[in-house]
Amino acid sequence: MSRIFLRVGMGIFSGFTITCGVLAETNDPLRIPDNDNNVPGAGPLRRTDWFRGVWKSRRSSWLNATESSQGAIVFLGDSITQGWGDDFQGFFGDLKVVNRGISGDTSRGLLLRLPGDVLALNPKAVVIMVGANDLAEKANGETVFNNVKLIVDRLKKHDKSVHIIVCETFPCAPDDYRPVGEIRRINTLYAKTWDKDSRVTLARTYRLFAGSDGASLPKFLPDRVHPNIRGYAVWAKTMHSVFRELGLSSGTTYPHAWIKFSREDKDAELLDGRHARPFEGSKPVELQLEVVLEPGHSLAIQFLPQKGLSHALTIELNGIQLSRTYSATGDGQQSPFWDLIPVSEFGITERARKRSCLVRLSCPAGANKGSVVSGLRLISDQSQLQIEDLPRLSHKVTR
Repeated sequence: MSRIFLRVGMGIFSGFTITCGVLAETNDPLRIPDNDNNVPGAGPLRRTDWFRGVWKSRRSSWLNATESSQGAIVFLGDSITQGWGDDFQGFFGDLKVVNRGISGDTSRGLLLRLPGDVLALNPKAVVIMVGANDLAEKANGETVFNNVKLIVDRLKKHDKSVHIIVCETFPCAPDDYRPVGEIRRINTLYAKTWDKDSRVTLARTYRLFAGSDGASLPKFLPDRVHPNIRGYAVWAKTMHSVFRELGLSSGTTYPHAWIKFSREDKDAELLDGRHARPFEGSKPVELQLEVVLEPGHSLAIQFLPQKGLSHALTIELNGIQLSRTYSATGDGQQSPFWDLIPVSEFGITERARKRSCLVRLSCPAGANKGSVVSGLRLISDQSQLQIEDLPRLSHKVTR
């Protein structure tokens, strides 16, 4: 009798364990459901092993940032949004922005993770850009629109003061994988629905990147889907314009990396109210930038004019040296000036693999003694030179 009871008991316990395991797995907020039952919206939800891994990795990394991200401007989307980087490469200055983009995601995926990734942050504004992966999975434009509309409706219900910004779906390649007609259909439905909606701002991002055939421009989207640094600079300008209209931002853009000399830097001097580095002799100064170099970047070097002296400097990046010389003009009282050098001149023809680069500056042999550098920045747009007061970050003088 006791044996029978034990067997039955063990059977019940095993069944209970399995049931609990299934329930725990089903209720795991970081796990993609195995089927579409009770999944909001319509259309594709990717379930490949690769995407499950990316989905869980990205979302797990955000769990401890919920409190610190309260009241942020949240960018919600797929790999195009993820491509901003978590620091947005300085494009939005000190504005509190949060990246909730996941590579490979679809509009239904955005809708599914909206509560945990966005609503839990009580955002000040939400920027939505999606559609390419839906179309790659053979969904039509109406499906994308309907899912985005559900997202917008949920945001409106969550907070009456949140600013909702819907970016038009970007153009893609001129083929049937992501048909131009379907992308245009999505954007037409956006305009028809939200052009006169005071709660929603429609950002006209399609025409920024589309050619006359409706397909993407390779100079901004080299693989015809994802922006390069020039593309993100164009998108950032549009977003700054929207943010200014909504009273969210003054439009300040930081460089992607910069060196700001201070009294802590060896051989730096206070000249004309700013710390600068005079160059004498040929011994190089090494500057380390924590950034991924791209062909669209330019190295900007700021000089302090010196009366009666020409300016000469040798710059080394990526193992290639360039020398720059500037004729002496005026009485030396002019404002500092910038010299912009595209990194392509240093042989940078594709995105670097590592997030670090070393710049060496030195005074060429025989040059005048007056070369003085007061700053260095890595930029993709000249607006990144306008801000004067930059924080001191991890980019540093190493020698």
